[in-house]
Amino acid sequence: MGMALESLRVSGRRDKITIMGDLLHIMQEPRRLTHILYKSNMSYVQLVKYLNNLIDMGLAEKRLEPFKCYTITENGKLFMKLVNGKGNGSSTQKLEEG
Repeated sequence: MGMALESLRVSGRRDKITIMGDLLHIMQEPRRLTHILYKSNMSYVQLVKYLNNLIDMGLAEKRLEPFKCYTITENGKLFMKLVNGKGNGSSTQKLEEG
């Protein structure tokens, strides 16, 4: 069915981190707003709120070329690795050592 339905919890709700990770996964290739809307299974108002948050955090960017679209940044890719547990663990080791 799609990424959004795979991340649903038993209660049928997703937490904010899961939603942001799902959106970043969708935007690995440049996507138009309507494509993200359909794939994310969110309302327009919710989607715009999350997209603006991702842009403000530097995890995604809005592009105008070659068409108006949204895409993931390098920081967004790093965030996805950390959320999915595929990080190298160096950041947690630094916190434990410090």
